[in-house]
Amino acid sequence: MGFLLTVSFLIHGLSLFCIILLYMQVTKVKRIERLHQQNINKMEAAMGSYLAEFQEQNEQFLRQLRERSTSLSSEVEKSSVKSPLVDEEDVPVQRVDLKSEPSQSLHELLSIEENQKHIRTPFDELTTDQIQDLSGEEIKEFSFYLKRKGLTIEEIAKHLHRGKTEIELLLKFHQ
Repeated sequence: MGFLLTVSFLIHGLSLFCIILLYMQVTKVKRIERLHQQNINKMEAAMGSYLAEFQEQNEQFLRQLRERSTSLSSEVEKSSVKSPLVDEEDVPVQRVDLKSEPSQSLHELLSIEENQKHIRTPFDELTTDQIQDLSGEEIKEFSFYLKRKGLTIEEIAKHLHRGKTEIELLLKFHQ
């Protein structure tokens, strides 16, 4: 009988120990849930204030835009009202003979201007500063030139200081 009583006390002690461990686990989970809910509330408050501030800035921007448009329209109206009307009779008329040939100097200027447009440094002699200053069309030409030379897309991108995907798309659209 004493043996059974001892075993009963051991089982009761073990069950009490398990109950205490489970209670600690439950309180820990509840505490984590409470902290999580507090963090959610803080984030909602921060997002709400951010959205309210953003909306206020948008409304202020729209007000300024409306004010500018009204002030510009009123200025245009004032300037159109203030400008004197010109009678067609008061304006002297010059007659130009369109059949006459343009002067030799005009032809020279046009040819010089066209030559200057076509003069540019070869692609091999471009510096990094010149490469960065290239326009979109020149970048296309330069990338095609480098591709014809046998460079890979990565090498072309590195040489042009552009993204690999940008060069891939540029070459793909050209094909």
